[in-house]
Parts: sequence; C-alpha cells; structure tokens
Amino acid sequence: MATTPPNAVPGQISGGQLHSPSMVAYIERHAHENPERMALIDGGTQEAITYGALVARIHAAARVLEGDGIGHGDRVGVLSPNSLPYVVLLLALAELGAIAVPQNTRLSPGEVAANLSDAGVSAVVGSVGLAETSTEAAQMAGVKRLYLLDGEAAGWTALPQGEVGLVPGRRGPAQEPSGEDTCTLLYTSGTTGVAKGCMLAQRTWIGYAMNMQMAMRLGRDDTYLAFLPFFHVAGLGLMLSQLILGGCVVTQAAADPGQMHSNIRRHRVTVTMVVPGISGPFVNHPDAPGPAERSLRLVVSGAGLEQQAVMDAVVDRLGAEYIAIYGQTESGTKTTWATYREIRDHPGTYGRVMPSMVYRIVDENDEDVPVGEPGELLLRGPTVMQGYWGRPEDTAETLRNGWHHTGDVFVYEGDGLVRMVDRTKYLIKTGGENVYPQEVENVLKQHPGVADVAVAGIPDAHWGETVKAFVVPRPGMEPQRADLDAFVRGSLAGYKAPRYIEFVEVIPRNVSGKILKNDLVARPTDASQLVKPAQR
Repeated sequence: MATTPPNAVPGQISGGQLHSPSMVAYIERHAHENPERMALIDGGTQEAITYGALVARIHAAARVLEGDGIGHGDRVGVLSPNSLPYVVLLLALAELGAIAVPQNTRLSPGEVAANLSDAGVSAVVGSVGLAETSTEAAQMAGVKRLYLLDGEAAGWTALPQGEVGLVPGRRGPAQEPSGEDTCTLLYTSGTTGVAKGCMLAQRTWIGYAMNMQMAMRLGRDDTYLAFLPFFHVAGLGLMLSQLILGGCVVTQAAADPGQMHSNIRRHRVTVTMVVPGISGPFVNHPDAPGPAERSLRLVVSGAGLEQQAVMDAVVDRLGAEYIAIYGQTESGTKTTWATYREIRDHPGTYGRVMPSMVYRIVDENDEDVPVGEPGELLLRGPTVMQGYWGRPEDTAETLRNGWHHTGDVFVYEGDGLVRMVDRTKYLIKTGGENVYPQEVENVLKQHPGVADVAVAGIPDAHWGETVKAFVVPRPGMEPQRADLDAFVRGSLAGYKAPRYIEFVEVIPRNVSGKILKNDLVARPTDASQLVKPAQR
C-alpha cells in the first residue's frame, strides 16, 4: 500500500499515482484486457511470453529482489546483452520504484566499476556471458549482492526463470511507485569527457511511448525487433514504448544482419531501428525478404548519420518507410523525426520536434534568434531528465532558466522543420570565424569518392584552431585532397574548407552512431596531410 504523505488533506488522494501512473501500470492494463496477447519473444532462445505471463514474471522477480532488501530508490547495476529476462528485470525494478543502471557491455571492468561507484549501486545483475566482467566490476565497486539473469554461477543468486516462481495475484511493493519516480540512470557516452548519469523518471518512458505513437504510429499491432542495446536511450526507449503501448517486442543480443532478417521473417517484425555500421549490411543483406514475404513497415535511423543510399535501400529494396531521428540521453526521447519525403525534399533537415515537446532556438543570452539564424535548441517536455546524478552544478547549467539546454545548434527553416548545424562543443574557432563541423561533413558526404567523413578542429599556432577532415574513401576510389578542397569551396566559404585531410579506414563511433571526435583529434597531424600551403 502507498504510504500517506505528511500534511495530506483528508478525503484527497495525493502522490504521483493519480496524475502520473507507474510504467508497470500500463503493462498490467494490457494483461487485464488481453492476457493472451504476445508481449515478449527472445530472439536468441525463441522463448515467448504473453502479457499475462509477463506481469506474473515481473511480480515474481520483484518479490525476490524486495525480499533481499532492494526497494524504492535503490540503484541496481545491470550488465547484459538484450534478452527477455533483461526486460523482465527492468520492469521488476520499476515495479519496486528502484532505479536501473544499465551498463555498456563494451566497457572494461574498471569503466563499469566507475559508473557503479558513481551511482552508489546496492546490487549488480549480470548474464552468464558477462559474469566474469560483472564480478570484477562489482568487486572493484565494493558491491556484494550479485544476481544472475540466466543460468547459474558460483556466488550469484539466480532470478526466477520460465514458470519457476510465478505467483497468482499481485502484492504491491512496500511503497507503490509513480511516474514521477526516478526509474533509470543512463550514463552518457562520454565522448567528450567523464560520463554522467542522467536521471530519467518513469514518466520519461511513458512520454517516449506517446511520442512514438503520434510520430511513428507505433502501437499494439506492431512487433519491434530490439537489437539496439538497452544501455542506450533509443534502444531502451523503443523497447519500453512498445510494451507500454501493448505491442510485441523481439529481443536480439547482437547486431547481426542475418539474424535480424531471420527474426524479422520468423516473427513478422514490423519495426526496427538501425545505426551506421549495421545499417548498410542490413539493408543490402542477401537474406532480406522479397516482396511476397515482407512484414517490415518502418526502419528508423539517426538523422544526419546515414548515407542517402541506405535511406533509398530501405524504401526501394525493403519496401519500408524510413524515418530519421535525433535525440540525446538528457532529453529522454527522440527529439525530432524526419520522413523520407521530408529528407528528399529538404536535404539536411532533421524534421519536426516531437509532439509532446515545446522548444526554442536561442543565442548565448537565451534570447530567441530570428528564423533562419542558428542558435542553441532548448526543450521542455515530460521526457526531459530530472538531472545528472550527484552533479547539482552540471544539472543547474544544463536545465537553467527552466529549459533543457541541448548544446546543439539548430536552425528553424519554416513549416515546422528544423535543421541541426552542429554541437556547440564541436564548434571550431579559426581566425575569428566560426565553423560548424557538421556543415562541412554534409558537403563532403556528397562527394562521389567519399564513403564516410568526420570533421574536427585541431590546434594551430597561427589561427588558434584549424579544420581537419578524416575521410574514408569509397571502395575502389582514391579522392585527392585538392579535389576535395575544391568541392567544399564550391559550396562553403574558404575558411570552412579543411586545411588538413587524413584518409582513414573507418570513422570511430559509439553505439548510437555518434562520432568519437576525441579519438580522431588525438591522432597525429603532419605536413603530408596538408591540403595546400595557401593562406586561408
């Protein structure tokens, strides 16, 4: 039962449950209305459970955790690939009002331990395949309670699996959760510094779901293939959205194009999301179903990240819709969405801001800029983070004046369409002029000899900073620095053209497809990469 808050007025219902229901409350609604509707399918083991079974499994796992003293506000670290048991765990923690701290499975034990220590977790949940890393990270962070999602391992407590531990009925936790309770600590990718934990409330994922329903028509008739990892805001948000909306989720542990198409065909998947690195192999895979077998209706990817050829292949080869999205962990949702037609008619557009959000584009004084002028995008809405865990100064800076300051520079282009110019932190100041790397990248991507590109500022004794491009040549082609320089100057001012160009095999990116510019800037620059010695 929920506790009565102090100073409650007799006869009134207080607390967040009335106006902001918990996340699991929506799952329970679907179990009540359609208990036999399929909710979750594990794309690896092929285990499948209905909404009725899912709710029973959630309550069973919650009782085990609660019996060990895990409750409202406690943080629990999770290190596992996507799986059906992982989803159950996340919802069980939400049912208790506890806070999940999903960890990037690519991190070293030391990096995981740093995040676990920062969050002050009281327990760690891992999978058999990552038990060694999880154990080492937990030991480094001083965490004693260890739970296993799958199988058995010495020193670990196994959570309920299959029909084991299913209980009839429902017994609520000691403190009933609400949509206002912190639900998740997602650590930012840390591409430009130490990762920070973004506090996201249960209402974040409910708002995420409503945005997906309004913008992408996601709903109960859809089956979502969830291969994008749950430690990422997009992967976690789309999975939870689909369950909140009453649809079906197929989990997949690895980004394997062949397995993706196998699961799509087997389970009649209708929606998935891809990122650069997997998107090309996925859309061009020989196992992609032909017209008579198709079930996929929508493929989502990152705005400004994909090659036009990938977008075209989604439509022409897979017969699906294509939508490009932009977002960040702090906003707690996909912030903008652009359709294939909008991208075709307005190259470079990021589309429209999500329906649940209001926004402004402002200058350095938080004053609105004129239409067509670049400025920082500010946001308000139900999904925005509550703040950074344990970092009040960073929180105050990012959420100042009652707006979430994204740090991203946008332009409003009219008719509801916005376009991202770049991140403020990537701004290059060269000889008193401002250069936004993404603007230069967008031009270079159009060159026929360029497969991928990243642009960054590097120190320069004369100009303070200068522009450097890292170019992945298209297979079979050898673009020349002078030709690329002329190509950029045909569209942009001369000071924006890269002074140095380094040809590389791959552009390093994180799991969401964002370029790891610190890794690139750290590479040595020498005279052999100089485009030409002329003054800028």
